[in-house]
Amino acid sequence: MPQRGPLHWADGEGWLVLLGGGDWQRGETDLVDANVLSLANLDRPMIVMLSEGDQEDAESILEHYVNLGGPGGEAYILNHQNTPRTLHDPAFGSLLTEAGILYLGGEDPLLITRTLRSSPALLHIVKGFATIQGLLLLGSGGGAAALGTWFPGEDPSQQDETGLNFIQNAAIIPHFTHAEEANTLQALLRTHPGSLGLGIPNGTALALGPKSEVETWGSGDVTAIVHKDI
Repeated sequence: MPQRGPLHWADGEGWLVLLGGGDWQRGETDLVDANVLSLANLDRPMIVMLSEGDQEDAESILEHYVNLGGPGGEAYILNHQNTPRTLHDPAFGSLLTEAGILYLGGEDPLLITRTLRSSPALLHIVKGFATIQGLLLLGSGGGAAALGTWFPGEDPSQQDETGLNFIQNAAIIPHFTHAEEANTLQALLRTHPGSLGLGIPNGTALALGPKSEVETWGSGDVTAIVHKDI
């Protein structure tokens, strides 16, 4: 299991990239996008999955990466009615296993986690991440939150939701601004003593490599908090 200090993440040959968010159309993620393409296997396709939005939204992100020199691929919206059928299609599973980049985005980590867990897709993602070619898994916004162990529920009075656990014993708060999000992160950690909290602002990414590499990309700083039960 790769680790650096309190950071522990899933075994695999690929990179995990946690992007706080940002408007790619305004160039807010350019530094992160360039680093993603410098590490990914560009001979393999890219898959974009957004939790919500129009098909054009997902396809425009894919086109953005193509314009930067990335590979072509496929784009999906997870809350569309036909997507569950697609995720159970063996051909889609093969595509996931062979992909070089998987972009998980949108603002609904609960939909991302539930959709992937209810289909064979998550197993194919894990398989692709573990292979020598090393799937690069990029979580943006809600996609970054989904890659942690927990994230806040929609209602503050409800229990925290369980993430996909690629970043282990950790909670990830995207769009981090050191104000309201800082309070959310502290509250989340109080219910999970000994856990790690990561606050990632827009235009910034935390990149974790297969040989315990830890890099920060973009314009901001990542906030890391370890909560101890005193």
